[in-house]
Parts: sequence; structure tokens; C-alpha cells
Amino acid sequence: MQGKAFLFAEPVAKKAETRLSGKSRRIIMKREEFTAFDGKKIAIAVWDEAENPKAVVQIVHGMAEHIARYDEFARFLNSRGYIVEGDDHRAHGLTDRDALGLAGSGDLFENTVRDERDLTAMLKSRYGLPVILFGHSYGSFLSQRYLSIDPGELTAAVLCGSAYMTGAPVNFGYAIARRKVKKHRDEEGKIFASLTFGSYDKKFGEGLGGWLNRDAEAVGKYNADPLCNFTCSNGFYYPFFKGLKSIKKAKHERLSPDFPLMIISGSDDMVGGRGKLVRKLDKRYRKLGLSPKTKLYEGGRHEILNEINRAEVYADVAAFLDDVMSKRG
Repeated sequence: MQGKAFLFAEPVAKKAETRLSGKSRRIIMKREEFTAFDGKKIAIAVWDEAENPKAVVQIVHGMAEHIARYDEFARFLNSRGYIVEGDDHRAHGLTDRDALGLAGSGDLFENTVRDERDLTAMLKSRYGLPVILFGHSYGSFLSQRYLSIDPGELTAAVLCGSAYMTGAPVNFGYAIARRKVKKHRDEEGKIFASLTFGSYDKKFGEGLGGWLNRDAEAVGKYNADPLCNFTCSNGFYYPFFKGLKSIKKAKHERLSPDFPLMIISGSDDMVGGRGKLVRKLDKRYRKLGLSPKTKLYEGGRHEILNEINRAEVYADVAAFLDDVMSKRG
């Protein structure tokens, strides 16, 4: 499909009423951990009850949340023949439940990307199946960085709630974070939270977390979750903005033009600039020779996996995965 029409194309999957989870049998999320390259223990969630599994979907979650929030989506993928695993990133979830939002030692962003790469290797060794990366929000930026370094172990990727972050906003954030981190490393990065999440909420005027999605129950669960909605530290934001700058500079020389890529977002997602930055991301990968399957869900906000039309999103993702696997033979 030529031009910009692909952004509002018909759903990849025709039926939005796809069953959201395997209700015919109980699928249980299991908990494990693995030891990172620097000795840190990283918490993992595993959904491995797929019958005759085709591949493994590695979920890379967003900022100020955790992997268990993807339980419904993971159970759905299990019912469609995909094993699902994902970690609680450094400074998040059960990995750092007593140090949420704190950067720790080293470059947090690059260390987390390294964790994802190592987890991919572990999954390939464990299951002997193709691994498909699914990154949401902060996790999508980690995924963009991963793809720019060494995507060779991956069969495909899905970038959800993402954007092409460049220019003045990134440079401004980087400059402030670099100054703040010198003397206030572990203090809450309130200025960053205000300029992003706080600003997003004001746009919708629906209270705390309204920018996330249109499902009030899902927003309420997020706000009540003690492992969500915390303010990350200045020490967290400095390597984050540094990482965004590194993504822009990367040439993606190792990313093959035939690498299957899906980019999905809500048309009202503030992270994606209500579509503008999603279009830029699509354009960037097309300049690299790729042909991403990109879709904006009309009226959708940031967390399209929790949106009121999430059945449609789930079905489209599953159809993309099935298409990738069918072409592998």
C-alpha cells in the first residue's frame, strides 16, 4: 500500500471479537528470575502453556509499570500458540520493588537493553523457537535501541505506543537531566513527570491516568497498583534521554530490509504525538528499506492493549505473528 493510507488501513485481522484469553483452560503466570551480566537478579514472568507453540513473544514493558500487567494479553497469545515471557526491568516491579525508579549503578538504559538481549538468548536456548520482540512505550524505546545494536537473534518485532523521538524535546530533557543528576541523582524527577504524564492528563481532563486509555476500570487498577505510577528519579531519566539520542544516531546497519516489523499506536496517544511521531517512526524504518505494518487505532490512547477495543488490537497482533511464522515455512 502506497503513501499514508496504511496508517488507517483495515485491521490486519477482520474479526475484532477474538477471544481475549484461554477460558477453556486455566493459564497460569509463573515467576522465575535470571542473573544478569553484572550479577543482578532480574524477575521474569512466564506464560508457557501454549499447545504446539510456534514461537516465543518477549514482552518489554513500559515505564512505571511491570510485566504482570500483560497477563490478559499473554494468556490470549498462549491460546493462539505463542509462549510469552518478559522481565520486570531494572528499577521496576519485583526486580527492584524496594528501589522503584532508582537508576542503580552504570548506564540504566543500556544495561536494560543488554538484559533484553540476554533474555532473548536464554529463550532461544530454552525453547529452540523463534523469538519475537514486543515493546511497549519505554519498552519500545529499549526495543528500538536493541534493533539498532544486534537484531540477529530476533525473528520480528512489534513497537507499541512508540514514537520517533528527536530534536528539541529530547535535547531539552537530556540537558536538564544531565544537570540534575550531578547533585540530585536519586531524587524524583518531578519536572520530567510534570512535562510528560502530568501534561498528558491535563489534555484529557479525566483525572489521574486518563491519558493511558479509555477504560476507566483499567486506569483505576493502574492507579491502585503499588508497583505502578511512581515517579522515576533524575538518575533514571539521564540515561533514558541519553538512550533516545543514541537511537537517533544509530544507523541500523544490521537490520535487514526484510525484517518483519509492526508499529501500532492509538491515534490519541500523547507519546506518539497523536500520530505525528508514529508516522515519523514509520518513515524512518521505511528509509532503512523495511516495510513496517503500521496502524493507528482511531480514538485509542497510550495503552492500546488495555483499551476498550483491545480485542481488535489483540487480533491484529496475532494475525501479524501468524503471518510472520507462515512465511518462515
